[in-house]
Amino acid sequence: MKMICVDRSKCNGCGACQTICSLTKKGSIHPTESRMQLRRTGGVQLQYTTYCQHCADPACLKACLKTIIRKEGELVVRNFEGCFACSACAVACPMGAVVYDSGVDAYLTCDQCGGDPLCVKICPTGALSFAEPAQSSVERRSSYAEKRQDPKEVL
Repeated sequence: MKMICVDRSKCNGCGACQTICSLTKKGSIHPTESRMQLRRTGGVQLQYTTYCQHCADPACLKACLKTIIRKEGELVVRNFEGCFACSACAVACPMGAVVYDSGVDAYLTCDQCGGDPLCVKICPTGALSFAEPAQSSVERRSSYAEKRQDPKEVL
């Protein structure tokens, strides 16, 4: 299954992914309610993106009090019309990928834009890709290895 993959070495923290996500999903720019979150810890030096990983055994699905979260193939799907915003799924998510959307009064996650994620298209540095996770990992490791001059510096 293809997923959104992040090359942290290319991410500059610009927030374009959050902006396009909220603009597309909400119709206006609300980065805090974007399904793709850019998290900063200790300033811009420590940053990472958070979004639904469509877990094989989703904790959010088990925690949902209304049973409106389900697996459809490889994807975690939500029927947000039935959500009563209890936040159980958000608390249970180990990735911190569940966000509250005030427009629909529900907790939501990344749906990968139906297989054509706009965040990947708009990322100015190419930090985001839509690929098989294993392939993306191989490409990142190869790129990293090529950049290393001294094998002693790897760790």
